[in-house]
Amino acid sequence: MRKIWREAIKDVWNRYWELILVLIGLITTLSTAPSPTWVQILNSLLAIALAVRLYREFGQALRIRKVKHIPIVVVIGKGDDVAASCWQDAMNAMERWDFDSERYRRDFDVEKEDLLIHLDEPLPPKPDEWLKVVSKFRKRLERLNRRLPGRRVYHLFINGPIALGVGLGAGMGTMFEVVIHHWAPGSGEMPYYPAIDFYSLSERNRRGMHIIEDPVSGEFKYIRTEGESKGAKELYTSIWMARDDPRPAVEELVTQKIREGESAESLHIVQLEQRSLTPEDDWILCAREILTCLHDLTAGRERSHLFLSVPMPLAVAIGLGLEHFKPITVYSWWPQEKKFYPVLDLDRLGRTAV
Repeated sequence: MRKIWREAIKDVWNRYWELILVLIGLITTLSTAPSPTWVQILNSLLAIALAVRLYREFGQALRIRKVKHIPIVVVIGKGDDVAASCWQDAMNAMERWDFDSERYRRDFDVEKEDLLIHLDEPLPPKPDEWLKVVSKFRKRLERLNRRLPGRRVYHLFINGPIALGVGLGAGMGTMFEVVIHHWAPGSGEMPYYPAIDFYSLSERNRRGMHIIEDPVSGEFKYIRTEGESKGAKELYTSIWMARDDPRPAVEELVTQKIREGESAESLHIVQLEQRSLTPEDDWILCAREILTCLHDLTAGRERSHLFLSVPMPLAVAIGLGLEHFKPITVYSWWPQEKKFYPVLDLDRLGRTAV
């Protein structure tokens, strides 16, 4: 904080040193030199005007240099009432991070429409529609980056398909510093809590966001793999970290692909202990363990296929680590049809994609 104040004072001095000297001169004159009353009143009004101007400039310099915590709320396939509720819950959670929507509107021209992505209708099993949402999300972040100077931390509140979370994370990569919030009513005072917090991590580890790229060595704390790799060209991998078990549907799909003559095999990533992750767990370590397995399993494959049953923050973190460089297709589950559909090819999510 002291560094920010020093930088702000230096900035104001460099830009307004003449006004500061004038203000000092006026104050000196008022306190020492005798003059007619009307001159004193005039000098006092001028001094007050200069002081107010410099105070405002100093406040703006401070705001520019302060870390900016910005919420991004994504609601897909839900009505206006749910979107409004998610927005309000996010605003309540952001009080801890000193976010004031009115101040951001006034100082940086950031409106609610810049921070909320809402689609009433569910995304169809058409990859191009999913790609559009990821592209819109990424462009929204890039536009906010242009408007907001200094260090920016984006707080993600996502209510939508888990597969989309992977795509949003892959579209960001490690270009944006994020805190990923988890919806868990009853786990604390707020329905959301910061499950994956790269901002706080950066205070004690200079790797910050880039720690998601670091493989985990030694014994894993959260996961294990099932199945034996036979080197098939197409790998179908499920990740089971939530309630619904994706493995039977994946095994059925792989059996079908083999019948069709495809070189395919399945491998699964499962929890060591089937339970829900809590605020006390190390979500970033869990994501890194999953990513360590995925990078090893997918190496050398023509294409890998990913099926997830995980909490949303883990899905986003997995996307952050995978980015868009590998030939990986992410699938989403349609409960009405009891079937997985391919919805996102991560290698199509180049950050310059339209």
